[in-house]
Amino acid sequence: MGLDSEFERLRKDFLRYVHIERQLSPNTGRSYDQTLRQYAAFCLDHQLRSIELATARRYLYALYEQQASKTTIAQKVSCLKQFGRFLTRDTDAVNPFEGLKAPKRAQSLQTFLVPSEYERFLEAFRTEDTLGNRNVAMIELLYATGMRVSELAGLNLQDLDQDLEYVHVYGKGRKERITPIGSFARRTLQVYLQERRGKDEKEQAVFVSKSGRRLTTDGIRKILKKGDHLLSKHVTPHALRHSFATDLLERGADLRAVQELLGHASLSTTGQYTHVTTERLRHVYQQAHPRA
Repeated sequence: MGLDSEFERLRKDFLRYVHIERQLSPNTGRSYDQTLRQYAAFCLDHQLRSIELATARRYLYALYEQQASKTTIAQKVSCLKQFGRFLTRDTDAVNPFEGLKAPKRAQSLQTFLVPSEYERFLEAFRTEDTLGNRNVAMIELLYATGMRVSELAGLNLQDLDQDLEYVHVYGKGRKERITPIGSFARRTLQVYLQERRGKDEKEQAVFVSKSGRRLTTDGIRKILKKGDHLLSKHVTPHALRHSFATDLLERGADLRAVQELLGHASLSTTGQYTHVTTERLRHVYQQAHPRA
């Protein structure tokens, strides 16, 4: 049995909307597409109306029964709510999926590196025979700016300030922000850019592969994985972003300034890092205080 034709039309319209107007990442678009296809198939299998809150709740209940993770279910809820907002965006109608509730996620201490761990991690790349300068510059820039891996992969040579004092970062929805570059990152970037000269001039990416092509987000993640053996934690680009924010807040940086540097649309998103630093302090207290 094929998917409901009307739902199919709405699904395709929604995906075009999030891609063109919302300019969400391709990964988010694929996730939304997968969820809506799965939801449509569920509705057909159970002969249920698709644009209905009760049906969506049955769909989520089925996911709970299949022991889907809380993160997965929360992503499905987010997708359906966004889809409902799209359906009602030019009307006075109520979002049919607004009543869906995402499961509460367990609070966990986010992965981040303290400065001594970061130095040990970086050492693995300083000793590389080939591409070491590129990798060190890439890691230093992630740590110095807190940019997302997609932002780093999308960085072009013209996005760098002539004196390497700042970098123009294009975040979600192509929103631009200007982020300072620290002295350590600046020095390593200068060394790498000197090496990069002479590569394919048509390729405008800052960070390129051995063949001279733009590094992908997956390629960057694989490079960072090479340093895992030095630490008891898996270091991802996002862990470096966490480290950037945590270090700034622990040293007294203003929360709103950190919000701007990270490119967060909402201050509440940046507030999660305050929770991280508080949890870390609590952990240190419990480990060290004789009456904790």
